[in-house]
Amino acid sequence: MKTIEEGLYVHNGFAYGVLADAALRRFVETGRRIYRLQEEANTMTDAELFYWMYRALKHCTQGEVNATWVAHLVGQIRRGVRLEWSVPERLPCV
Repeated sequence: MKTIEEGLYVHNGFAYGVLADAALRRFVETGRRIYRLQEEANTMTDAELFYWMYRALKHCTQGEVNATWVAHLVGQIRRGVRLEWSVPERLPCV
């Protein structure tokens, strides 16, 4: 097992430790938020849907999110496409 930094370890191509666990929890929460947005999309304006999608993705990445990507996902939701947000059991590491 290779230590990347305190709380993050890599073994056999997967990340382990408290930092990896925190990242997976954020990923799960983002999936919940996106699912909820898809359920409530017909009650929101485009601007509201864009804002909440941006916030959900920013929660996951903890950084800036590409507005074009957010607009694309909002467009898919408006067209009735169900977004799939699958969560792995372990965090893959390159």
